[in-house]
Amino acid sequence: MTRPPTMEDVARAAGVSRSTVSRVFQNAGERVSADALIKVHEAAKRLGYVHNLVASGLAMRHGRQLGLLIRDATNPAYGHLHSEMNRAVEATGRTLISVTAFRHDYGTAEVQGLNRLMGQRVAGLFVGTGVTSAEDLLETVTSTPMLIVGRPNDHPQIESVSYDERAHGRMVAEEVAAKGHRRIAILVAPLLYSRVFDLRMRSLIEHCRELGVETVPIDLLPVEQGVVRALDAARAEGLSCIVCPVDYVALELLRATRARDMRVPEDVSTVGFDGLADGLDLIGLATVQLPVAAVARTAVARMEELLVRAQESPEGPPGTETAGAEHALSAGRFQPGRTLGPVSEHLRA
Repeated sequence: MTRPPTMEDVARAAGVSRSTVSRVFQNAGERVSADALIKVHEAAKRLGYVHNLVASGLAMRHGRQLGLLIRDATNPAYGHLHSEMNRAVEATGRTLISVTAFRHDYGTAEVQGLNRLMGQRVAGLFVGTGVTSAEDLLETVTSTPMLIVGRPNDHPQIESVSYDERAHGRMVAEEVAAKGHRRIAILVAPLLYSRVFDLRMRSLIEHCRELGVETVPIDLLPVEQGVVRALDAARAEGLSCIVCPVDYVALELLRATRARDMRVPEDVSTVGFDGLADGLDLIGLATVQLPVAAVARTAVARMEELLVRAQESPEGPPGTETAGAEHALSAGRFQPGRTLGPVSEHLRA
């Protein structure tokens, strides 16, 4: 198709009338059946149809509800983000509708969740997950302002407000090196499992190399076996520290050290990321604490700007411009703990 797709094209592809397509995009799906709504959105996705929000005034007429697609809230990082996003959205007088995808699903449930949120006719979408690629997000969301929150993103067409995971990887590398560690294990997972984990650990490896610290990658998955492999490697190869990509893995590792009668940090040190679970201060886990509240407030403020822009700009849906999307980063802080100690004498040799 040499010209941009039109409502008529979408109607033919969906097997519905043009007026039905118009009601889906110009009247937020009022008086449209759920089946027809899904058919129209699927047809629009296939054809690459992008509706002009400005022409319809959709963003302001139906702007009280915003959607949030979030990862498994049993992970404290996502649970805290969910809570802070609710607080920030409510402060604007809007309502947040959320859909949760299980953390071990590799993207399918996330796309389905986005479709469910669009079916709720939200004015804007926040995506707070670590799996689905930016390209897949763009293919799924055709007519709604979208903003990635709390996960790595540099796609030129999608706005984002994220944690500075490169800075977090650097923080851990510097703290580990300052304690005298020169050979360490790092638990790594496939990119498909978590883009957040991947970026953290790549940054850690890069900065460890600059600081003269050798990193030995160990497969994380499945977690219960990954921590055992790391402990085996630490004992066999004289590795003095194990860096975990997230706190719940560090906690699993601490359980495994107890079962093996290994001492932390005397026999091996460990560090995590997130710093949000209750009680971490009581066990003294060294970790990076994410700036969740600051990221949530910034993301909601940015969404407000995108919705206003929809009324003022003829460029189409905000957050999906051809170039120039903004990517804000916010760094957390390193939280010292007893689990990261100096290298023991028997490991210095």
